Amino acid sequence: MKLPEKYDGENKNRMKALSQVVRPKLGDTIPLSVFRVFRQFSALHAEEILGRTGTKVVFQHAGRQLGIEVGKSLHIDDLQEYLNRVFEYVEDNGIGILSVNTDEEGKMIFKLDECITCAGMPDIGKKICHFEVGIVAGAVEAFLGESVAATESKCNADGDDFCEVTVTV
Repeated sequence: MKLPEKYDGENKNRMKALSQVVRPKLGDTIPLSVFRVFRQFSALHAEEILGRTGTKVVFQHAGRQLGIEVGKSLHIDDLQEYLNRVFEYVEDNGIGILSVNTDEEGKMIFKLDECITCAGMPDIGKKICHFEVGIVAGAVEAFLGESVAATESKCNADGDDFCEVTVTV
């Protein structure tokens, strides 16, 4: 995962350590199917221990921390320019293609195409992109300097054509 150039968050050393890969033969990429199996089995195991709501909270919180760190590293005051840089980060790291779909009263609705977690999955009847929801929420929080509420309003895995994150300020 590419770290922003001016990454200066309190988790800097941890993120740098996680980003270092030494695999001379296999390299630094894996098939998306391997990532998804790892991600979904982790979530299923967490649900056994924490329940569905607890798992959602843990995954979303982890994503939120990443979003906050990415956002804090950008140092941009213009909202649209800031969001464009967040969108670049998300796409450059293969998380998906993020855009602001609409901006309503006190809400920002983000569309996430080609979501790393669920794009192309069959309908399994539930929303599963809690980490991605957290990334979006954290990035918005970093810009605003205040907490926001975020929910996954659409998900490929729940039969939708794309994922959607609704952020309430």
